[in-house]
Amino acid sequence: MRKFLLVAGLAVLVSGCGEKGDFEKAINAKISQSNLCYSLQDNDIVFNKGFPIKVNRGYRSAGYSASNEILKGLVEQGLLTVSQQSNGFSSVDVLEVTDKGQEVEFWDREKGACVGHRAVAEVKSWTEPSGGNGAKITQVTYTWILDGVPGWVDKNAFSGVKGMSEPEEAKIVLVKTNNGWAAR
Repeated sequence: MRKFLLVAGLAVLVSGCGEKGDFEKAINAKISQSNLCYSLQDNDIVFNKGFPIKVNRGYRSAGYSASNEILKGLVEQGLLTVSQQSNGFSSVDVLEVTDKGQEVEFWDREKGACVGHRAVAEVKSWTEPSGGNGAKITQVTYTWILDGVPGWVDKNAFSGVKGMSEPEEAKIVLVKTNNGWAAR
């Protein structure tokens, strides 16, 4: 009887480790699909010294925005300057590349200035998988960090971007499919 309990206990322990790895794989499949970028309506531009670009963005707006934090990082690192120019009743941000920015290839003409993508740092906890509407689901709490950070990024300058220097906590719902767990 003791051997049976030992084997059953080990099976439960090992299956939990496998499940945690399966959750991480499913979450990464979802969250690493897109890069964290500062982009414009039309990214097919070239930043050249002496040719400023006007954008209708709120560089100085309150609240967290990954896009604003990336722009602030570009300024903090000395790659761009941002000034304001009156535009009737409102104002626009004027972006101009610096000498340092001219030497660094930070702008992708399709995506903009990207600083990496999200990746699971740790699966912290999950609810017991249960059935709901004919599907087996679970809610997973995890932390993520930025991965694939380009070499030109000074992490100190971009410390305002979530996940750059410290893991961020998030939750996600996973559904069991015939191919394993998948994010909703």
